[in-house]
Amino acid sequence: MDTYSLIALLTLVVSLLILVLLSQLFRNLIRKQIDDQMKDMIPIKAIRERIGIRIKLRK
Repeated sequence: MDTYSLIALLTLVVSLLILVLLSQLFRNLIRKQIDDQMKDMIPIKAIRERIGIRIKLRK
């Protein structure tokens, strides 16, 4: 492998890793926001977890 191919491959891998991390952060922020909004309606955390809202992203 020449140097340019190695740099391109490394850049691709790092970009994909960052993309995965950002998507996980995005999902966690959405879950936290939903949980905070549900706190006003359902104060008991065990009941909120039992309801279990599923987040489905469009595919």
